[in-house]
Amino acid sequence: MIVKMFLINTFIDGLFTGGQAMVVILSRRIQAHLLQAMALEFKAPVTAYVLPSHERFVVRYFTAAGEQKSGGYAALAAAKALYFVGLAPPDQPLHLEGRDGQILIHPSASPAGELSLVLPPVKAEPPLWDWAQNPPAGLDQAAVLGLMTVGPYHLICLAERPAESLAATAAAWPLRESRLVFSWPLEQAGYELRCFGAAGEEAELPVDLDFHAALTPFWSRRQGRARLEIHHLAQRQALLRAELSAETVELAGQMQIVYKAAPTINELAGDSSPGDFF
Repeated sequence: MIVKMFLINTFIDGLFTGGQAMVVILSRRIQAHLLQAMALEFKAPVTAYVLPSHERFVVRYFTAAGEQKSGGYAALAAAKALYFVGLAPPDQPLHLEGRDGQILIHPSASPAGELSLVLPPVKAEPPLWDWAQNPPAGLDQAAVLGLMTVGPYHLICLAERPAESLAATAAAWPLRESRLVFSWPLEQAGYELRCFGAAGEEAELPVDLDFHAALTPFWSRRQGRARLEIHHLAQRQALLRAELSAETVELAGQMQIVYKAAPTINELAGDSSPGDFF
């Protein structure tokens, strides 16, 4: 049932940093309820299940909340595992087929060991609140360079790193259930960011990275650079490199295998009916 299992950190900025994902390489199809149960048992932010089939790789992604259409950084973790075990040629791009379509992963020779994820264009929407009528507490409107909405994320681009804590601002935000991403420029080309959810500042890199397809063009235009460095400031800090082309944003970084195993879950699960994997 399970061939190999990995715990992989993506976009690392030192030991035990970056986005954490479990990757499970399967030998056959498994019912969805068992995939969900294993994801809950692993307790990683996201688990990617990979089924190699006729020179293609089908992937499904599960969090504690259920199955996700997109794996975000877990797609890079899945690619790292496939390259490591030799199921994919190490110097060739890799296509992963998920429920939201095909994701393209590139290996990089410089810096050595980096993998990159190509994001499609994302249209940023105007903010969903009236700043003049309901200004967020603790944030000077003059310091805000841009406001955008991408899916569940509200992006607040600041002129410089704020001197005060952003926690009070996030807690008093007009849209109480928002996920907020504050960003500001680096001295060199790039930007730093911090993410907040309903429970406060998020310690992990968000699984979904689509908001970078709006932030990277914004900061690229302001700084006049196509290549940017991104510092995600959190308990599990992350380091990303972004490159903007005419139609895509490519996010690159280092991946690290924390451990690998051939588990005994096969025996624990018994002879489960395979059902439909995809």
